[in-house]
Amino acid sequence: MLRFARFLRQATPSAATATTTPVNLQNNPYGKAPTAPVVLPRFDVCVIGGGPSGIRAAMRAIDFGKKVCLIEKNRLGGADLWNGALQSKTLWEMSRFCSKLRNLGPRIYHPDSIGVVHVDQDSVLEQLQRTSEKREAQFKQLLLQERVTMYFGPASFLSPERLCVRSPDEGDLAIEADYFIIATGSSPRKHPTINVNQKSIVTSDDIMKQKFPKSLVIVGAGVIGCEFASIFANFGTTQVNVIEKTKRILPHEDEDVASYIQALLTKRGVQFHHECSLKNLQSVDPKTEDEKCIASDHGEFVRYTTKNLTTGEERRYDVERALISIGRNAHYDGLGLENLGATVKDGKIECDDFSRVEPHEHIYAVGDATVDIALVNMGETEACAAIEHMYSPEWRGMPKTDNLSTIMFLDEEVAGVGYNEKKCRELNIGYVVARYDYTHVSRALAMGNTNGFIKILATNNREKRILGVRAIGEHASSIVEMASMAVHKNMSAYSLADTLTAYPAVTQGFQECVRLLLGNSMFKPGASRPLIDVTAWPPPNFERGRVYQGSPKKQSSQSLGAFQSPKIVTD
Repeated sequence: MLRFARFLRQATPSAATATTTPVNLQNNPYGKAPTAPVVLPRFDVCVIGGGPSGIRAAMRAIDFGKKVCLIEKNRLGGADLWNGALQSKTLWEMSRFCSKLRNLGPRIYHPDSIGVVHVDQDSVLEQLQRTSEKREAQFKQLLLQERVTMYFGPASFLSPERLCVRSPDEGDLAIEADYFIIATGSSPRKHPTINVNQKSIVTSDDIMKQKFPKSLVIVGAGVIGCEFASIFANFGTTQVNVIEKTKRILPHEDEDVASYIQALLTKRGVQFHHECSLKNLQSVDPKTEDEKCIASDHGEFVRYTTKNLTTGEERRYDVERALISIGRNAHYDGLGLENLGATVKDGKIECDDFSRVEPHEHIYAVGDATVDIALVNMGETEACAAIEHMYSPEWRGMPKTDNLSTIMFLDEEVAGVGYNEKKCRELNIGYVVARYDYTHVSRALAMGNTNGFIKILATNNREKRILGVRAIGEHASSIVEMASMAVHKNMSAYSLADTLTAYPAVTQGFQECVRLLLGNSMFKPGASRPLIDVTAWPPPNFERGRVYQGSPKKQSSQSLGAFQSPKIVTD
């Protein structure tokens, strides 16, 4: 760390050689500053935010031979490393290991020797920190090698051409650049009525810094909420309750995917409060209660009341901790957007089609700061596209999302690429879908875990072009990556039929699902329903064609092939 700090001081012009210019800091939210901060020599690109998107933007600018400045308010790596994806996935992997020890023990141990898996929570928390520190060290070495100038401290725009960094080591610095990239990430969305105290009521920023509670309620059944429900259920030390206003979890996923995951979590002991509103949730001091209260490591516990939206029934529960998981918002606090004349609408900074912050052409926003798709891989892709838009004469356009691979770390891996059934129906795309269960995959049988299935969506015509793939189970992400290029290139299922997969690998399940779609699988549709099946969905009211539909919906250019020479596949 000391070597890194010395490098930064050497790479930064000293106050003796730099020029000084009076700067108006009236709108600086970090307090009154000197009237003449050090103005550094101009950079080609200044990146605000040292998370995955910001680091990728800086390194892509280096590829073009540019002079780059990277600013990070706290620690290198951003939310991904310190309270986001990397730590939560590390925690998930450890929880999965505990679950496997319990569930697979009977396969190899004598029944008399099988006991409870005891988790050393101090070791778990220490491992999370070590994992993040290892990745942080890799990033630091990378920036040192490429001589990216870096400053730590909060940054705020003073004007469209200049921002101020309040560096604890260098003092107040004024930075000018030809281009700026906002990559400031996101933070958990605040609940309108619940006060987060970071002890008994927490967000995802806090929960991975604490020891496991004995009981937990999760407000919100989206991806993040279900991920933490899976983690604590797999460790087996926490009773988990989940509150969701609708009838189902994972509202953006297909019904079969959501119901399958919910069934697995229910089997692990997770209790779901479906179609319930949260009437009240508060932290309670047990000293003020006359009745018997639950024990809590930090003193206070959580009391909440739910109201069934159908019956009106109200029920009260006491738990040790509450996790508020209702999404994330872009993080712009203290950035001085008012000095840019920029507009934030519905929590999102308004940008043009090239990710440029309106009304400017030299300021870009990428990653979670755009609130479009809050995924690390998408943020890194947007960062590269922004730099290439600046400097490449052969710019390839903004990244497309139709072949974006995603993975959710739930009770089992849930991976996907392209359209799901819900999206196809929204766009009125006729499709045929083949579903193949893990119980018929040799590798899954060998691992002793046949939870999961694969399903492939294709256009419902002779071409059978791949629209999307979903997979649940061990190595689901490997299956989806096989289909990513097929979705991106609008390939036919026939072009995938000749692919030879290794034996025994879970990708064999994908290969057999392709064959099922084309009608030449060893296992026939309906032979083991609903585990193996092929069904079709034609757009409704389409007998007289598109013009005579009651309410035609917007279609994409990719979907048009779905309406050519429709051939309905029946059960």
